[in-house]
Amino acid sequence: MDLIGDKFLFNDKILDKEEFLKVYCYSSNNVYEVIRIMDSNILFWEDHFKRLKNSIFKFNGKDIGIDDLLQKINIVINVNKIDSGNLKIEFVFDDYKCKLYIYPIKFYYPDKEMGVDVITFNIERENPNVKTYNYDFKTKVQKIINENNVYEIVLVNKQGFITEGSRTNVYFIKDNCFFTAPENIVLKGVTRMKVNKIINELGFVLVEESVFKKDIFKFDACFLTSTSSNVLPVNKIDGLCMNSLSNMYLKEVMYSFEEYLKK
Repeated sequence: MDLIGDKFLFNDKILDKEEFLKVYCYSSNNVYEVIRIMDSNILFWEDHFKRLKNSIFKFNGKDIGIDDLLQKINIVINVNKIDSGNLKIEFVFDDYKCKLYIYPIKFYYPDKEMGVDVITFNIERENPNVKTYNYDFKTKVQKIINENNVYEIVLVNKQGFITEGSRTNVYFIKDNCFFTAPENIVLKGVTRMKVNKIINELGFVLVEESVFKKDIFKFDACFLTSTSSNVLPVNKIDGLCMNSLSNMYLKEVMYSFEEYLKK
């Protein structure tokens, strides 16, 4: 169970954490969003809200009333006295009923000064544009991560192209060109959107094309983006050393993103 904290919201009620397993209904028919709290403020709420509504519509085929969602989120933040951390918003569609859960979850913010190791794996998500929790997929991915002692696995499709990470978006750098998979085959990450904007504002070249797995060695650097990772350099991918930590273009993007967070 990922729940931390003393309280959670179930539909319109605040309950004690001991009640969670009594009311939680796992179903593959779900849509969720993870938001990050920093200094008691929600980062990029409007973008998360827009993506959540889009996921619900694509999954459920219709809109549902969630205009009071921000108010409910703030209640959960306040009752748990959250200054920083991650919050999960989960809609479960079960027997034609919609159940809402909002609760603080375990989080890990990797050290961007150290970088991380990743590996590639031939696996695809069925519907990458919808943020839904697939238990079998998550279990398989976590098993691979644990067995290989890496931070993340990078997904490779049937054509041999890199799409995204299991919980991140992936970028490769060659000179001042930044390559990342097109948004129609990946989850449209909120951090990804901000990073793309920064890349363009810095005058670098953004190329939304998938990188062929066999061409990884041709690139100068690699990094991940996500709500928890922010902009995270990759040290090794499949054991291949990347000079990501020393890449001057990546350093500029990382600095600009950190400055953006302070606004």
